[in-house]
Amino acid sequence: MNGWRPLQNSRSLLSRAPRHLLNVVFTTFRRLPARSSKSHRLLQRSVWSLFSSKTISSEKNGSLKVVTRFGKTAVIGGGVFQSGRYMQAVFRGMLRLLPRGLTPRKILVLGLGAGGCVPVIQKRFPGVHLVALEYDDVMVALAKATYLREAKEGSVEIIVGDIRETLPRLAMEFDVILVDVFCGSKVAPVLSTKEVLEELSRLLTSRGYLLVNLFREREPVSKTIEDVFCLHTTKRVRYNDIGLFRHQGMGRPGEELPQGFQDREQSRFYLEALNPSTSTQIIQEHGMLGLRTRIGPVWVDRCVSSHEPSVSPTRHIRLISWQPTEGSQFPGWWRIPDPFACRFLKGVAILESPTYWTLWSSHAKRHRKKFLERDQYEIQEVDLQTFADAYHATKFLGPVTRRTFIRVLRYHLASHAEHVHLTVVRRLSDKRILSGLATIDYPDISQSTHVIAFIHRDAQGTSVGVGLIDQWFRRCLDHQIRFLNFGILRGPRDPRSWQGYTDFKRQFHLIEILYPRPVFRIVFPKRNML
Repeated sequence: MNGWRPLQNSRSLLSRAPRHLLNVVFTTFRRLPARSSKSHRLLQRSVWSLFSSKTISSEKNGSLKVVTRFGKTAVIGGGVFQSGRYMQAVFRGMLRLLPRGLTPRKILVLGLGAGGCVPVIQKRFPGVHLVALEYDDVMVALAKATYLREAKEGSVEIIVGDIRETLPRLAMEFDVILVDVFCGSKVAPVLSTKEVLEELSRLLTSRGYLLVNLFREREPVSKTIEDVFCLHTTKRVRYNDIGLFRHQGMGRPGEELPQGFQDREQSRFYLEALNPSTSTQIIQEHGMLGLRTRIGPVWVDRCVSSHEPSVSPTRHIRLISWQPTEGSQFPGWWRIPDPFACRFLKGVAILESPTYWTLWSSHAKRHRKKFLERDQYEIQEVDLQTFADAYHATKFLGPVTRRTFIRVLRYHLASHAEHVHLTVVRRLSDKRILSGLATIDYPDISQSTHVIAFIHRDAQGTSVGVGLIDQWFRRCLDHQIRFLNFGILRGPRDPRSWQGYTDFKRQFHLIEILYPRPVFRIVFPKRNML
């Protein structure tokens, strides 16, 4: 644990009362006679319980000063706070980085110290199970005598020992891992070792959060952690820098894409299907595809790629709209304002093994097994009219939105019908269509994209939805398609109504992708110099 140096600031957080008032109180009650009245002795005892200071020795942390002010205990070691009100404020700031509505079941704390984080965590997440690692027996004794006195029995599990030895012994996964390990005023070097970081990656759930107190070593420590995790955000809490890390592929804007993945706008099949206008043409520069629309004397170019498009001047004015897929800094370009920047969180599954379902959630694996064992359904491909009738019968989404999705399928069927797959699940007893899935393959970029999925109300709660997804995976495996694009997921600012299908999609081990904000640039014609 580590925090602000109290000796470097005259307005110490150890007490809210002025120093001269405390000195008067101490001086007055120190001079009380030994054989004073009973009331004086009680008063003296109560004052000393509010204001006390003692020094204890620790083999691992050296000399520790334990100070009590108004019943609140602080531990100072090496001239910095190891626990107390200041560190509790830091812990509260760390927890504010977590999304609202998060309800973790298990939290791992590396660096319990005197236990000041425990009441803060339990207040934010009542009923959570805490596992705390601490390598100093003296600190554990202080924690049990102070901040853990009111903790519910069994709610905190303390493991004493070096984290290099205790982490490998843990078998459970944690939704949140809070790291606050220090050697004096420096982040413990053990946190930068590959072995410890890989153990933390193993213990953190696939959608978990890693919170690290970086104190004043944000740059060196953060870069080391980013070899295993992805930094999502940092925040200054009082005098401490806090980092929020997650697994790779959890939707940080501009994060590096999976190797080989390209946006569907780099597929010629996609551009040809959605290019019915004669004023728009497909352009290819430096191996990247894009669209160019002529509007009078202006050429409007659009490109979605990881590399910057060509900005060489032509005989026309060029308005270039570029959606970068990676990175954060794009010098020479202007960002498109948020109201006009249409970007969404996307989910992509990577098909790398014939046993793809082993990566799915336990819920999805259970429903896949159920669907394969039952013989009351059949999966078949149908024509567009049959699929559209079943889709409209669900009345899912508005009629305009449904017709728009069907129009997209119609464009692709007219351009490359062999890559469009309209799959439904029928009940054998009455041949009724219960659910459907429309996907489009883009073999030139080894990608299959989800377009429409629906399920009738009386089939909800069954395994037909997972059965269709399983059939999609098997078909892509047969056709050697590596990326399955599940489309849009709900982001922090998106409507709550999207959460249901987002939770369903996330069962299938998705890599989440969020592009940076799109940018634009105006290129004027090159003037002839006479």
